[in-house]
Amino acid sequence: MSLAMASQRNFFSFNWTLLLSLVAKFGIFLIGLAIVGISSTRAELSSCGSSTSGFPVYNSPLADLEAYTDYRDLYLKCLVNPFLSGDSAYNLPIVYNYPPLFLYTLAAFALDGLAWSPAVALVLFDALTVIPIYLIAKEFLFPGNSKVAFAVSLFWIFNPINLFYNDLMWLNPGPTTFFLMLGIYFFLKQRWIFSSLALAVSTGFKQTAVILIPILLVIMLKTVGFTKKTIAFVTLYVASLILISTPYIFQKPQTYFWALQFPILGNPPGAGPSTPTTFVYNLSQPTRLTTFLGLVKFANLQWLAVDTYAYLNYIFAIAYVILILHLYFTRRKLTTNDYILYLFTALLLFFTFFGRGVYKYYFAGVTPLALPLFSSRKGAIIFEAFSLILLFIPREVTPWMALLLITFVPNLFSKNIEPVVSSVGELPPVQ
Repeated sequence: MSLAMASQRNFFSFNWTLLLSLVAKFGIFLIGLAIVGISSTRAELSSCGSSTSGFPVYNSPLADLEAYTDYRDLYLKCLVNPFLSGDSAYNLPIVYNYPPLFLYTLAAFALDGLAWSPAVALVLFDALTVIPIYLIAKEFLFPGNSKVAFAVSLFWIFNPINLFYNDLMWLNPGPTTFFLMLGIYFFLKQRWIFSSLALAVSTGFKQTAVILIPILLVIMLKTVGFTKKTIAFVTLYVASLILISTPYIFQKPQTYFWALQFPILGNPPGAGPSTPTTFVYNLSQPTRLTTFLGLVKFANLQWLAVDTYAYLNYIFAIAYVILILHLYFTRRKLTTNDYILYLFTALLLFFTFFGRGVYKYYFAGVTPLALPLFSSRKGAIIFEAFSLILLFIPREVTPWMALLLITFVPNLFSKNIEPVVSSVGELPPVQ
């Protein structure tokens, strides 16, 4: 009997969970590799801006799947190839809209010349994200319960959004999501230095990670107060970002911040307006909450769709401040579950009200923060169904789907739902 129990414990262990994640993710990766061709090279790619290519890519029969060819047509053609040819990261054929770590990683894996090599890094980071997910579930959400941690991890591993966009389409959320969740895990462990560094690296891959920093700071103030640890946490985070951004932040700070969509120093010479003046909509355009207004046939509302580009950002700022104030002034004893929900909500608010708009694949970056949903049968089924529906619905509905998810959050704070495997009692607060 003890042998059987030990065998069961090993099956639900961290090592088996990680192995399963690697097998599942790279299994999907092999499908993409079969489509691209194992011998295809970057030299076969046509120039940036051309719609032809030296290797075939996946084309969805349903346009709403948003089956991007960004990896081929943007990442390789317009970013990696010119960068490795000597162009500056922020003087490429197209505007590079992220901090430099994403480009550095792609370029490093592209040195062998194979077209699919950079995708290995993207899929690997996606597979490794199960590490902090499993540890957070086992150590904080369901202390000591490896069976529940395994079940929670399983729902994330086979989430259709992740499998499609991260592992088949080879898009960009993987690295920033891995370091974000790693930073949150270290934060819960109160390993402030490691947390700050991981969060800085996450932001260095994709700047949207910065949205969660104020939430974490408020949590830190509520748990340890305004101490040297808090100051060191912020200082190390900022210093790391400056180091990551060197030399661009010193050479051309105006161009750098504008490229990251933070035109705090104004638009560089020759750059277009920071907000659109006409309504344009195609597959390359992100969708925002009001995009549908520009598509209606019975009235000309394109002007309103354009004007709301800036207004939505103000709504996001107000909603975000309200969320922070709610977290800071709540007197109820908060648990780890609650803290994750605040982080989850912050990103969903961004997806809902970001004026520039979002793509469907952005949701691949928020799925790990849906852990409170994964921890119940009902919640896990709802989120998996939501993820599958998201792939097929019209693109214009994407921000509204984020708003729909927000409506589920209040019920998750009470945690009056049946766990996936067994009851584990009250979730522990951050120690």
